[in-house]
Amino acid sequence: MYDFHTDNKKKQIALKLSKKPSECGSKEDIRAQIDLIDQEIIDLFALRFQYVSEIVKYKTDAESVVAQNRKDQVIKQRGEWAAAHGLDKNTFEQIYRFLVDHNIGKELEMLEKNKFEDEKI
Repeated sequence: MYDFHTDNKKKQIALKLSKKPSECGSKEDIRAQIDLIDQEIIDLFALRFQYVSEIVKYKTDAESVVAQNRKDQVIKQRGEWAAAHGLDKNTFEQIYRFLVDHNIGKELEMLEKNKFEDEKI
C-alpha cells in the first residue's frame, strides 16, 4: 500500500513500489519506481478497456456509443480529479479526451461487427 494525501484526505492505493519518492537515492531508483507506476497505469487502462468492451452489449447505435453528454461529463470530471491532486486540469482533460475518443472508435467497430454477425444469423 502506498499512502498519499490530497485535499486533506488520506488515500491508499495498492502499488508494487519498493520505495517512497523520498527514499530514492538516485535517478535510477526514481526511474525504476516510475516504470512500476507506469506498468500499473497500463494495467488499469487494460482493465478499463475490458469494461469499455462490455458496455457495447448495452448500446444499439452510434449515438449511444458516442453519448456526448456522458463524454463531456467524464472529461470534465477527470480534469477536476487531476486538479484536486495538484495536476494540470487541461492536460488531463486532453489525455481523457484522447482516451475516450479512441475507445469510442473501438466501440463503434465492435458495434458494427456485432450488427454484421447478427445479420448473418
